[in-house]
Amino acid sequence: MNSRRYVQRERARRTARTAAAIESAALREVARKGYPDLRVSDVARRAHVSQRTVYLHASSKERLVEQALRRRGAALIARVQAWRPRGDTPERILDEMVALHEREYRGESALLLETLVDGALPRGVAALLRDLDAVRLQLIARTMNDLARTGALRVRTQDAVALAHALLSYPTWRTALTGPARRRAPRLVAAALRSAVL
Repeated sequence: MNSRRYVQRERARRTARTAAAIESAALREVARKGYPDLRVSDVARRAHVSQRTVYLHASSKERLVEQALRRRGAALIARVQAWRPRGDTPERILDEMVALHEREYRGESALLLETLVDGALPRGVAALLRDLDAVRLQLIARTMNDLARTGALRVRTQDAVALAHALLSYPTWRTALTGPARRRAPRLVAAALRSAVL
């Protein structure tokens, strides 16, 4: 194997790992302290790199947070867009849709969703939350339209979409998972959705 190619590949891997560590550290610090109190020195300490390294990846705190949120948001949007139900019954399809939203909320809550919902972010990042919500709404509408075509819905399709969107929104998940339901929240949300629309 060409040693130069090996060195270049290894350098690229190291750079990617460092960039991921910096972005993750930035999002954790924003989630912990809030955007206004974010300091690049805290991000560098959490990522185990120097401040200079952080500035090599992003020229400012605003740019750093925006890059991190956009990359995480784009990955989340891609996962939501790619979802297709595997279930063969309407109940299983709704259960899978609830499970997807719960998984995405649990996986991204502290780092992305809570940060976006907080609102004290650079103006350009606010569009990311709208984009994410639009993609989620498309997925819900597509699923409910498919169920309506099979005759599974007992309510109007628009009402089913509106109810599912409300039940699967991130503020609802935050309330459900931190309230008295906790672990039972996904089961309860799925049961409420099934009983209301099927």
